[in-house]
Amino acid sequence: MEKDCYQEIIAEVSKKLSEKFISEEKDLAKRATLIDKDIADIVQEIGLQTTQKVLEDTRDEIVGKKKKQG
Repeated sequence: MEKDCYQEIIAEVSKKLSEKFISEEKDLAKRATLIDKDIADIVQEIGLQTTQKVLEDTRDEIVGKKKKQG
């Protein structure tokens, strides 16, 4: 996997997530030691949803090819 090709997406998501986090979360200074866990949970959910979408789209592509052949 070429990680460099995802840098633009990572930068965009990081920027949007940090802006949303700062605008929505309260008492960030008091919760500084907990912020990384909150963000890790959000990123994990992004990973789960992305994996699901990739697998579903790949499945649909394979099924589509099989239908054309048969």
